Amino acid sequence: MKTSPKLAILAAVSAATIALSGCGASAASAPQGDSGGAKPKKIAVLLYSQSFEFMVALGQGIKDRAKELNVDVTVLDAKGDSSTQISQIQDQLAKGVDGIVLSPNNSAELAPGVQMIHDAGKTVTTVDSVIPGDVADAAVAFDNKKAGKLGAEALAKLMGNKGTVLEYQGAKGAYHAILRGEGFTEGIKQYPDIKVISRDAQWTADNALSLTVDNFTSDPSISGLFSHNDEMVRGVVSGLSQINKAAPVGAAGHIPLVGVDGTPLALDRIRKGVQDATMDQNPFKMGALALQAEVDLLDGKQVPKMQLTDTQLITKENVDDPKLWGNIFKN
Repeated sequence: MKTSPKLAILAAVSAATIALSGCGASAASAPQGDSGGAKPKKIAVLLYSQSFEFMVALGQGIKDRAKELNVDVTVLDAKGDSSTQISQIQDQLAKGVDGIVLSPNNSAELAPGVQMIHDAGKTVTTVDSVIPGDVADAAVAFDNKKAGKLGAEALAKLMGNKGTVLEYQGAKGAYHAILRGEGFTEGIKQYPDIKVISRDAQWTADNALSLTVDNFTSDPSISGLFSHNDEMVRGVVSGLSQINKAAPVGAAGHIPLVGVDGTPLALDRIRKGVQDATMDQNPFKMGALALQAEVDLLDGKQVPKMQLTDTQLITKENVDDPKLWGNIFKN
């Protein structure tokens, strides 16, 4: 969900894949750790970052399922760097892991890493994002397009089906941003009296703050706000405060605000009347499904090429639901 520096790694990738392909056992011969006292499967879980709550929760979902399946998982943090993820793939393959669960830092930049895994005779399941060409053996992702569409419909209702929306987009070209944007566009087109201003905020609160101030200055008629993630909402709220437009939900002058992710902070903002709604994206479920898919691949089972987790609208009516990941994470 962010950009990364270009990688100068192709030569290293080629050398590593040649070396690994000669010594790597096939996935079919991997030890079976869930029966007969056999050695547990070893699976490397490579997360692009654990610097924010969603990815921490995703990692926890994987660890929880690993205990149930008697699987040995090693969870690594790439700190938002694709080169680091490539190196982690090399290291884990050299250590003889049976399979890999990968949350790509940058989809295109991790394509050589997936090729390395396959050249070593191993399987890989991606989670949260995907690799171009669907080259991973399995993938688990969020129904981003549905979230964008339902978010648009909820926002339109809050706006009385008319007005001007400022859409805070994720980084252009990013997997999540493309699909959430497509869903939002599809949903908002149902309301011909709503105009949309779309701006690339690159997933960050700082950019969202600046865009809020700048766009309200140029177009004070903005009457609805949609953010591709809940992290940017922090900046939106700060920006609204700076220009004296931060009226709470239900008060005169309030500008409806809808996000995506269902983070703990977003749920708190909904409780306080700062944010109207968000779309739930459950990382605990995504992590559990991804590890299960990788284990099933190692067991030789048929696994769907893509599994999408569902979403739901979160408002003040259901914000205290204990099943929401944002509430689970806080406990």
